[in-house]
Amino acid sequence: MKNSMYCLVKPFLLIALSFLLTTACYSPVIQKPDLPITSSPGCRIVQHKLGETCIPVKPKRIIALDPRYIADPLLAIGIQPIGIAFDIVREKEVLDGLTPDDIKSIANVGNVFNPSLERILKLKPDLILALDIAHEKIYKQLSTIAPTVLMNYKENISFKNKLLYLAQLLNREAEADKVLFHYQARIEKLKKQLSHKPQEIEVNVLLYFQDRFFIPMYDHPSHEIFSDIGLAHKIQRKYKAISVEILNQYDADILFIMDFDSKPKPFFLKNPLIASLNAVKHNRAYFVDAIKWSAGGILGVNRMLDDIFKYLPQNSHVSP
Repeated sequence: MKNSMYCLVKPFLLIALSFLLTTACYSPVIQKPDLPITSSPGCRIVQHKLGETCIPVKPKRIIALDPRYIADPLLAIGIQPIGIAFDIVREKEVLDGLTPDDIKSIANVGNVFNPSLERILKLKPDLILALDIAHEKIYKQLSTIAPTVLMNYKENISFKNKLLYLAQLLNREAEADKVLFHYQARIEKLKKQLSHKPQEIEVNVLLYFQDRFFIPMYDHPSHEIFSDIGLAHKIQRKYKAISVEILNQYDADILFIMDFDSKPKPFFLKNPLIASLNAVKHNRAYFVDAIKWSAGGILGVNRMLDDIFKYLPQNSHVSP
C-alpha cells in the first residue's frame, strides 16, 4: 500500500480564437513545476534531488520505474517506455489504473521497490526515470546503467504536476496541455450533468484492505478529482484504520468502496452498522475496481472519472 476531439472549423482564426476562449473557461490554475534544465552539447542538464543529470535531447529507450506516477503520464504524452516496474499487492503485480493494452510490448523490470538491475541493464536504456520514495537508495547503481532522473514525489503530489514535470523534462509540454484540456473539459461536462450544485453533494471513498476500512490519504487522486468538480469530501492526513463503529462519521450522499479483499457485497451489508449508512440505505454505495482506483496518472484518473460519470446523480434531461 506504499505504495485519469477537436472539430475542424474554418477559418483558421476562428479555430484559434475558439480554442483560446474554451481553454480560458475550462483550464484551472495549475502551478507548473519549475524544472531547472540547461542545454549542453548533445544533452540537456536536469537538476533533481540528488544532483544533476545530463539526459539525451531525444531519449528513445526510457525505463519507467513506477507504473502510475511515471509510466502512466509518459504514455499520456505519447511516449512508450521500453521497460516498466510494477506495484505488488498481495504478491500480485498490479497496473494501478493502466490496462494490459496500455503496456503491450513493454518489458517487465520487476517490483517498483526492488527493480531488477540485471533486466534494466539488458534493455540498454538511454534514460531511467525513477521516484525518490522508492529509488533513492539505488540511484547510484541506476546511474551507472544510464542517465537517471529522480522525480521528487512530495513536490509533484498532484497527478497534473507529475504529467507536467515529465512533459517539461522530455519537451512534450504541448501534448500535456492537450491532455489536461481534455480532462478539464470532462470535468465541466460532468458539472453540467449534475442534478444538484456540486458543493451540495458529499462523496467519500472507503478503502477495505485486510479486513479493515481506511479513508484514502490526501495524495489519493480521488480527492483532486472531487475538488476539481467541487464536491464535498473528507480528507485524511494520515493512513490509519477506521473502526466500523465510527464509520458513520464518513457517511455521505455517495460512497465509493475500494475492496482490495474482494469480499462479496452481502458480506458488508450483513453488518447493521454498514447497512444503516445513508449511502447504503439509498443504494448510493458503489463498489469500484480497487486497482483502477489506485491510479496516480492522468490515464488512470480518466478511467476513475468514467465511474464518477456513471454514479453521480444526473439531470434526467441531460445525456451522459
